[in-house]
Amino acid sequence: MRAHTPLALCLLLAAAPALAGSDFCDGGGKTADPGAVEVPPAPTGGSCEVNMLVTDRPQSSEDAYWRMRDLPFTLANVNVLKGSDAWPELPLDLVEAHLPGGYAAKQTVQGPVAPPIGEPGGAYGESTFLEWSFRPDGIGLNARVLTLSALADGRATYLRVDWLEPPQPDWSYAGQTAAPQTLDSRLVRLYASGAASPQRITLLHDGAYVRVGLGLPVQQWINFALPNERWLPQRLRNGPVKGSPLSEGMGLRVDWPSLKPGTLNRDAEGVAISPPDPDPVTPRLD
Repeated sequence: MRAHTPLALCLLLAAAPALAGSDFCDGGGKTADPGAVEVPPAPTGGSCEVNMLVTDRPQSSEDAYWRMRDLPFTLANVNVLKGSDAWPELPLDLVEAHLPGGYAAKQTVQGPVAPPIGEPGGAYGESTFLEWSFRPDGIGLNARVLTLSALADGRATYLRVDWLEPPQPDWSYAGQTAAPQTLDSRLVRLYASGAASPQRITLLHDGAYVRVGLGLPVQQWINFALPNERWLPQRLRNGPVKGSPLSEGMGLRVDWPSLKPGTLNRDAEGVAISPPDPDPVTPRLD
């Protein structure tokens, strides 16, 4: 099997946006055309999947595992998100995690976890697969970035949630060498003893806070404070931005159950998306 070094992966990541299609999701719907007036939804429905499993597909492939699935929070994209079933929450499932240190999948029953509480022991594989960036409304050079990373050590699969202050507003692990400042970091175990399905992960921008929920329904919220309520989400990036070298067949698969393929445009202008029909949003009570 072929493994990609971190340097080679960074070069691939840098090329990814220029080669990728315009749809945030990988499959199930028509790829957005930047010149189109409207992107029709997938005729068969279905939720949005991002497949980051390493394959031998050519680098020009639009669904290559390493491409960045960017979701800029343009007016058009936000209008689409407001029409989703779970808004203002953005739920996701880690359907499959196959890293050098271990393997876990939605269909896999995990064995006993030892130790039952704690960080990964010994050698483990790691992949940072999501970045969610925030900036103040108006002109500002500051930013905050939430990152999600999967870790596996052969006994369990873990989720690390990092709250970062990047060195520049448009920073990303993909293609950047300057290191961010870690303001806070939390580690939780996703797959416990006998678990046959992953825990639901929920993202939420809630005023001056960014929250990560665990469980279905949410049993625990991990909270990070923004400087104030005038900070807004700028971009959600789903892709293998940093981590252990991966061989063919390794990687991650993420499902976004409230999103529909063919409706979210990764182009900065978002011109290919027309707003959905009005759909009332139930206010949060908690």
